[in-house]
Amino acid sequence: MPTSLMTSSAGVAVFTAEDAAVWAGLAAAVPAEVADRLADLRKIAGVTGVVQYSVEGHALAFVVGQRRPAAAMMRVALFWTGAVTADGPLLLEALEREASGQDVLCLRADAATVARLGGHWEQRAGFLQRWIGIEPTRRQERIPPSWPQTAGFTCGPSALAMAMAGLDPALPPDRALEVALWREATTIIGPSGPGGCDPYGLALAAHRRGLRAELFMSSAEPIFLDRAASQERRGLMEFVQTGFKREAEAASLPNEPRAFAIEELALALDRGLLALVLIDQAPMMGYTCPHWVLVHGHGEGVYFVNDPWIEPDRLEQAMDVVDLPVMAAELDRMAWYGDPAYRAAVLVGRQRLRD
Repeated sequence: MPTSLMTSSAGVAVFTAEDAAVWAGLAAAVPAEVADRLADLRKIAGVTGVVQYSVEGHALAFVVGQRRPAAAMMRVALFWTGAVTADGPLLLEALEREASGQDVLCLRADAATVARLGGHWEQRAGFLQRWIGIEPTRRQERIPPSWPQTAGFTCGPSALAMAMAGLDPALPPDRALEVALWREATTIIGPSGPGGCDPYGLALAAHRRGLRAELFMSSAEPIFLDRAASQERRGLMEFVQTGFKREAEAASLPNEPRAFAIEELALALDRGLLALVLIDQAPMMGYTCPHWVLVHGHGEGVYFVNDPWIEPDRLEQAMDVVDLPVMAAELDRMAWYGDPAYRAAVLVGRQRLRD
């Protein structure tokens, strides 16, 4: 029996994806559908489990937490108990201890899991959450509603739609808005099929809808050209982006032609703006790809992010992508893309905002 942690009457052990014997033992002790779920979870990076054993060495209960890489949140992905003597609060305490060691700030779970696991949780939109320590204090009280992108190339429009809904609660995001924004802001070409959106196109789409739009764009040259499969496609992307940039200049949209510091996002949020930030997907998803997220709050060195992308290969759920706490250093690491690396952000707010 693993002995990572012990109580006076039974053992509580922590296990990770590398602990093959523990996973095999648990799979053999549970119903087939739970074993299948275990097998799926073990394939995912960032899973941590805690199992409670009887004094005889039998598994009484276990809980598996799934962390989204680079985010400071862990979701309770699976809780199983096969005995009335199982101690849910003990497992929860042990999982929190492990999560804290991974710089995780909060746990999330669905209502059914919480009802069986126990502990004090706060109700959120569609899930429950508990902070491992003290919840960071932030000035931004409203969390924009989540709108996961409905196509692989609409992260920018989805992020902008969430920002618009965050600024105007009477304007809930939907697919019609997402697609309309994409049609206005797309750079036309992707590796195969439609392409994503550049910062100038997104800023113009916001500006046309009466919003204040400001830009940080550290590259003077067209971007995302690595996503095009031919010189013909690269030429078209350059043409479209040059046109967007010219329109943005004609509209006198404020543009800082430099790499922003992460602290400048905090200042923008404090001014009532929301930030569409270009990141590289690699730290979170393990593969390089440009991606837009919405940064909508901050406090005590933590930024809060709505991510348009739900990763199916990681069995992610809606609660994995809304109001995600991300440490400033992690956001700083993610918010670069390209070779040579550049930074881009679109700040949007109500038009009546004054400096």
